[in-house]
Amino acid sequence: YADASVELAADFYDAERVAARVTGRFTVPLVGPPPAEKTESSQRWATKDVWPREREQATPAQLEPLDVRL
Repeated sequence: YADASVELAADFYDAERVAARVTGRFTVPLVGPPPAEKTESSQRWATKDVWPREREQATPAQLEPLDVRL
């Protein structure tokens, strides 16, 4: 969806510039990827109930059988 969103946003922005009769060229600096530690942290948070833990530390979802957790 990201590529489609970018394309639609660029088309919309170009149309708005034409409608406003803005001249000149406009370029957007590309943003780099997020830091690996942020991505890893988000993935750990999103999948925390999938991975087994010690019974004392487990959430209620983690105490369920694996086929239920998935």
